[in-house]
Amino acid sequence: MPNFKKLAKTYEEDALKALLELVRKPSVYDPASIDEEHPYGKGVREALDFIAKLGKDYGFEVDTCDHRATELTTGEGSRLIGVYAHSDVVPASGKWDEPPFKGVIKEKDGKKALIARGATDDKGPLIASLFAIKLLKDNGLLKDFRVRLVTGGDEERGSSCLEYYFDKLKKPHCDYGFTPDADFPLIYAEKGIYRANISRKIDLSPIIGIDGGVANNAVCDKIVITLPTDKKLNKKLSEDKEIDISEVGEVTILNFKGKSAHGSTPELGLNAGLKAFRVLGEYYGIDYLVNLANKLDDPTGLGFDGNETSKELGKNTYNYGLFKYDSHKKNLSVSVDFRFGEEAHPDEDIEKMKKAISSDVEVVSKSRLLIFDKKSTLVSTLMKSYKHMTHHFFDKPFAIGGGTYAKEAKNIVAYGGAFQGHPGNIHSPNEYLFLEDLYKSIAIYADAIYSLGKAK
Repeated sequence: MPNFKKLAKTYEEDALKALLELVRKPSVYDPASIDEEHPYGKGVREALDFIAKLGKDYGFEVDTCDHRATELTTGEGSRLIGVYAHSDVVPASGKWDEPPFKGVIKEKDGKKALIARGATDDKGPLIASLFAIKLLKDNGLLKDFRVRLVTGGDEERGSSCLEYYFDKLKKPHCDYGFTPDADFPLIYAEKGIYRANISRKIDLSPIIGIDGGVANNAVCDKIVITLPTDKKLNKKLSEDKEIDISEVGEVTILNFKGKSAHGSTPELGLNAGLKAFRVLGEYYGIDYLVNLANKLDDPTGLGFDGNETSKELGKNTYNYGLFKYDSHKKNLSVSVDFRFGEEAHPDEDIEKMKKAISSDVEVVSKSRLLIFDKKSTLVSTLMKSYKHMTHHFFDKPFAIGGGTYAKEAKNIVAYGGAFQGHPGNIHSPNEYLFLEDLYKSIAIYADAIYSLGKAK
């Protein structure tokens, strides 16, 4: 077996240089710049093009896949090992200590860390995977199998990129592979996900407008409410430091602040939208808003009896990410990111929510749950590589509430790139990646790809 730790050290400087350039591209979905050549907006296209350029420079076969993904292929043989990462990122909401797309390296917990949106989710692991494959290519270790790295441009909004890649472009699935878009050591099971929208035609007078959240799979950390100026209300709310008040003549703009968190772990955040509903509903006597806040407040669905628990995948979770209201249209909408385990009854849970909040709840997309056999060749081979490279011999694969590309591509599981105890603040301000974790990942992924290529 080659000494991948030693070989990986020679790629550290180039990998960091590439990652710094990649995180400086604001690859957030941008509807304002979408056209045929930029299906997810200009920022995402820039990131995908950068990976394509690296692939060409390093001698990979490159396919830009109608600018919905970038595919890099190298090696020889009939067996295909796949690596699926993503180049898009969620918006950089909240208060950052450093500009989110500057790519600043600074000390954190006594270690050098890169602070940037996408550092951990998923640009750092993407670059680590790319250089792991380059390592194998440069050292003549791809003679018996091919490796294909695919980076998509729309993972954060539901993975339409890979759907297009497989269904429209008819690309083949790999024999074995992984997505470096979760945690080490390995994810053997992922919750099912329903994305839904709560809506109701209602007059919320005197409220003029509501606009909150940045993504359906992130806890709403800021919501802006527009109202007629009410001196009594403003005085009452001025005591709360998490509410900013701006009076503009006869109109007041209230900015309720919460705490962002990933949609799979809403319990780690503080939902600004639900707080605003409770405060304003109680002040104005709008029973509908108070009921929404009360019924939706518990992120496990306790408020409407949607709190089911499964043996492998644990509790149901419900995240409410996007809030909209227009007094002219008199329509309120709230997005729902609902995640559930193998013993849950998701359609029944949605019906319970619908009844409890007296609103329409439309499911707009469904993502299947995933459970892999922990004794399978894929899981056992990847776990062996992880333990061999880290000496963490007692770590075990686990289940998560998050959804990854493992649901979109066959024969893959989520494998890294975050190490336990280093969550990286994904989907939150000050997202970070320890540089030593980036470098360790190159070696782990090189060992893993090589081992999958040789697996019987």
